[in-house]
Amino acid sequence: MVYFSDWDSFEKAASELFASAADKARYTIKYRNCDAALVLKVTDDATCVQLRTGRLGDIKKIARLHRQLCQSTSLRAEKIKSRQPEFPSVQTPEKASATEKVSSKAGGAVGKQPKKTRGKKRR
Repeated sequence: MVYFSDWDSFEKAASELFASAADKARYTIKYRNCDAALVLKVTDDATCVQLRTGRLGDIKKIARLHRQLCQSTSLRAEKIKSRQPEFPSVQTPEKASATEKVSSKAGGAVGKQPKKTRGKKRR
């Protein structure tokens, strides 16, 4: 785990890490009440970069980084959707026709079942 002391180097490292391992990378934002600090973490399970900040001015920078990472994620999702499937699609069998009779337990007669009552019977 690498803790960065300034925002610019953290933002650059986080963006590069997220771009290099796009399918595995994730990020978290935690607020530590005991330290009154925000902890940002970007990881891909092999590399982890972190920043701990207590400055209120960093909130806008965090929002900008969040937008940037979300945009790269949505662009990646669009690319995945546009690709052709590697395997042919499976065709489902046709549904049974509506004219087939459905047999019931009561010898084929379909009707209302008696209403079940709860508790004591009223007289």
